[in-house]
Amino acid sequence: MKIKIHRGTNQIGGCITEIESNLGTRIIIDIGANLEKIDGNKQTEIELEGLTYGNPKIDGVLVTHYHGDHIGLYNKVLKDIPIYTSEITKELFLIVQTYLSYAKLVQKEDIEKIKKFNTFTIPNSFNIRDIKITPIMVDHSAFDSHMFLVECDGKKLLHTGDFRMHGQRGNQVREAVKKYVGKVDCLITEGTMFSRNDEKILTETELQQKAKEIFQDNKYNFILCSSTNIDRIAAFHKAAISANKMFICDNFELKILNYITSKARSNLYKFNDVKERKVYLYGNNMKNAMKENGFVILIRANDYFKSILEEFPNSRIIYSEWRGYLKSKDVKYKFLQDMVNDDYIYLHTSGHADKASIKEIIDITEPNAVIPIHTEHKEMIKELTNNSKILEDEEEFLII
Repeated sequence: MKIKIHRGTNQIGGCITEIESNLGTRIIIDIGANLEKIDGNKQTEIELEGLTYGNPKIDGVLVTHYHGDHIGLYNKVLKDIPIYTSEITKELFLIVQTYLSYAKLVQKEDIEKIKKFNTFTIPNSFNIRDIKITPIMVDHSAFDSHMFLVECDGKKLLHTGDFRMHGQRGNQVREAVKKYVGKVDCLITEGTMFSRNDEKILTETELQQKAKEIFQDNKYNFILCSSTNIDRIAAFHKAAISANKMFICDNFELKILNYITSKARSNLYKFNDVKERKVYLYGNNMKNAMKENGFVILIRANDYFKSILEEFPNSRIIYSEWRGYLKSKDVKYKFLQDMVNDDYIYLHTSGHADKASIKEIIDITEPNAVIPIHTEHKEMIKELTNNSKILEDEEEFLII
């Protein structure tokens, strides 16, 4: 089994990992676009022969989850190369990209490509020629994210993708790795939090309690968070109901929640119909009730939501995303920065594993080699294992 990290050994996001068997079968795990730099400078996107141009030489692309830094270059993949995601990842990504296509930010042919994604289900294994793949559910800020156990040539490799242990399904990750993975020859692990060593990690449960207290103290609450961070939205929803506040969203968000209602496996929260779960669709007819009763509303950074915000001058903004967006010099975040006033409340927790969680996975899988990716501080893996293997982009590593 041969490993090559085309990109991701020295940066967060944009990771592309290739695995090749002795028979020449080649697969890619994640096809991420670069994250925007805070300084606003654009990075040149990667081009790989046999994957994004030329004759196809890759037998399949696996996607761990729907965040752009893991799936963003899907439209660059040659048309004859199959792309594999979970059904929920495919459908949520399709909802978002279709919404963006209305603003002409996504091409129609890209929407058609998403519709042709192949899907897998956990924990059912499938083969791409002589490579066996087993998807493992993980906890992350993208709903229905996955690790991949890859087996060929008598070797086992676990690629973690992005994961964490402090969300609602953290314990399930631990048990799934024990049950379906066990000992491996090689572990490729994310190391995002290596560069945020001093960041306090809230659990989603703790965040929900803090949200309840905020909603009790403030009548009008505007939430800025990712539209597809389903666990976070569920936490805010529960907190709003506990604080006797109306929970409101727009049509786009409601479509996402309705899809999760119909397809989500998790019973950690239950979105039923609109009446039962007390989710209200925003409209002009809601304004009097909002002013009288108080509310929690999910918003995005655009003129539509800014106009609603301006109607409630005594409201509070709760910001629940990475703070780096508020410091970015990229023009795409200027509107967001203008919307978030100086007295916003920051209530967020990472979607990524801290060092203790990564150490747990290492201890369970006992790998002979641990390769860090999705990190700017890969040398810190040496604090967790004596079997670290530090690679550079495009460096080959052979598991023998």
